[in-house]
Amino acid sequence: MKESKVILKTAGFMAIATFLAKVCGLVRDMLIASFFGTGMEADAYLTATKLPTTLFDLVIGGVISAAFIPVFNSVLKKEGKKEALDFANRFIGMVLLITGLIAFFGIVFSDKLILLMAPDFDIETHTLAMHLSSIMFPMIICTGLAFSFVGILQSFGEYNIPAIMSLVSNLAVILYFVIFGKKFGVYGLAVTMVIAWGLQALIQVPSLIKFEFKFKPCINFKDENVKSAMKLALPMLVSTWVQPLYTIVNTRLASGIERGVSSLEYANRLYIVLTGVFSFVITNLIFPKMSRAYVSGDKEKSKEMLINSMKAVTLIILPITAVMAILSKPITAFLYQRGGFTYADTLHTAGALSCYAFGMIALAYNEILSKSFFSMQNSKTPMINAIISMIANIVTAYILSSKMGIAGLAVAAAVGSYVNAILNYIFMKKYYIKLFEKQDFLNILKALIATAAMSALMAFIYRYLPFTEASSLKDIIITLLSSVLAGFLLYALLCVVLKVDVIVNLLKKEP
Repeated sequence: MKESKVILKTAGFMAIATFLAKVCGLVRDMLIASFFGTGMEADAYLTATKLPTTLFDLVIGGVISAAFIPVFNSVLKKEGKKEALDFANRFIGMVLLITGLIAFFGIVFSDKLILLMAPDFDIETHTLAMHLSSIMFPMIICTGLAFSFVGILQSFGEYNIPAIMSLVSNLAVILYFVIFGKKFGVYGLAVTMVIAWGLQALIQVPSLIKFEFKFKPCINFKDENVKSAMKLALPMLVSTWVQPLYTIVNTRLASGIERGVSSLEYANRLYIVLTGVFSFVITNLIFPKMSRAYVSGDKEKSKEMLINSMKAVTLIILPITAVMAILSKPITAFLYQRGGFTYADTLHTAGALSCYAFGMIALAYNEILSKSFFSMQNSKTPMINAIISMIANIVTAYILSSKMGIAGLAVAAAVGSYVNAILNYIFMKKYYIKLFEKQDFLNILKALIATAAMSALMAFIYRYLPFTEASSLKDIIITLLSSVLAGFLLYALLCVVLKVDVIVNLLKKEP
């Protein structure tokens, strides 16, 4: 109980920083949508942005901190701080070498890679995307460095600086639009992205110095600790391929749909933002703690953190899912519909957003369960589960895209998330024989009942305050405020009345 309160309070503090970063991310996307709409420049830029990040994720990105933290904590406990920091420099040297090679490869073969990502682009869009990706590929070197620094800081219990690094990079992009507007166009935006990602690594330096870390990267693949990290990283890497491969498949299919690439990307970014504020905050908080508990042999403590995290995420994500599913049109219009982003673009994007919503809880569960496996230094199990879910995702995408357009691609993403989360849960039960008690399932049921009531109330209000082409910004705000505030108040009231244990524990006074 006490652990639950500590996790939730700390996560709440981190959530504020993450929320601000995500808000700035939304403002950034709003500006991109306003300046470029869903036209040729938007499709080219968004594809060019995804190319280096997707290639980075496929080769190394998703596992840098996840592979680093368990080994770093093990070395820190068994061999001391000096050897742990020396290992960090050897690990960073390896990361810089790999990201440098990826950047070089991406620049040289940008033409072929854009063709792979978006085969149905016309020649003008293809050429622009190719040039933009060449400019932005060096940002993955900064990304690799930033993620490595995050691993060090989180291992020492510093979560605040890593939580705000996205805020800094998003502010840099916003300032570009405010100061330069369209003066340098989409090419200036590409250069700004490289600078913004570089700032993510730079702002962590003062905190690293505080923990006596001296940046002296070196390459030593024979080092036993580096070997341990690489051994852990390989299957872990495969388990993170779901998102980047899904991105490639979706972009390929969306490139043949009018307004497909940009509309799907705007919806996906909003979906990831709303999920990430909470589920990613909680997993980033508990992962180093679970790794330390595993190294110490405290199985019960790691189990308790896992269960409390899943219950907390359930309570938070379910009402957000209801809001996204029911109010996708006014939400999209409020955030994006201005400048070059039209009412037709709103309807197109909102259709995908409402379908994405149903995968939110599965995505959040999967994030927690995967990190739990990684904390045990078991990356093989989530790897196998990820491969199966990836196949389910891709097959569903090809089946539904021809029938439902980009909405079908969003449904496919939800299907993949559910398959992955269910498999991870089944295999986690083999490690923790009795993961959820009867009372835990009862509390999830209570949260579902509260969410259903909330959804009915919001749908009722939305029926009388609908979003239409004639709706002004004032009308949209009234619709959203009325529906969301009423819905959340009812949800909170029912959670208290039904005595959902997470809420009860929070309301209890400290003994």
